[in-house]
Amino acid sequence: MNKYLGLLLFAIALLSSGFIYQTYYRPSGVGGIKSTGKVAIINMRVIKNHWKWDPSIIKIAAGTKIVLSIYNEDTYDHGFAIDVFGINRRLFPQTTTTINFTPSLSGKFNFYCSVPCGDGHYDQIGTLIVGEEKDTSALVPNKNFACNATNKLVKDGGEIIANRN
Repeated sequence: MNKYLGLLLFAIALLSSGFIYQTYYRPSGVGGIKSTGKVAIINMRVIKNHWKWDPSIIKIAAGTKIVLSIYNEDTYDHGFAIDVFGINRRLFPQTTTTINFTPSLSGKFNFYCSVPCGDGHYDQIGTLIVGEEKDTSALVPNKNFACNATNKLVKDGGEIIANRN
């Protein structure tokens, strides 16, 4: 048999099995949130010499595209990261950086400064709430850390590491 014909048959079988799985076997709870087509424009700033986000809590409906414009008031770099969504952007000094994304999951997610920036670096944490708050009781941890509702640094198992107040 011709090697190209064999490769073509393999590709058809692979694509067909993926289609069949998506259509008939994939559980409905698995996968991302469908986009609603709505867009939320959020203006955020890094408060100069305070290592704080303003606003520090963002609430958004599930499926809404976020256009996040962050102005860094400081004279040094910061970063903005949400590990769950693969976002990690450098925020240059006294510049506005725009980040576009559509959260693919519902829940509570930390965002944090990903560039070491001084004494308050580890306190520069905010929360993105996607969907209804009653549906987001548990915080989805980033790979580096997670804070619970009382703002205590916790491990994946819920053990308190440090009080971040």
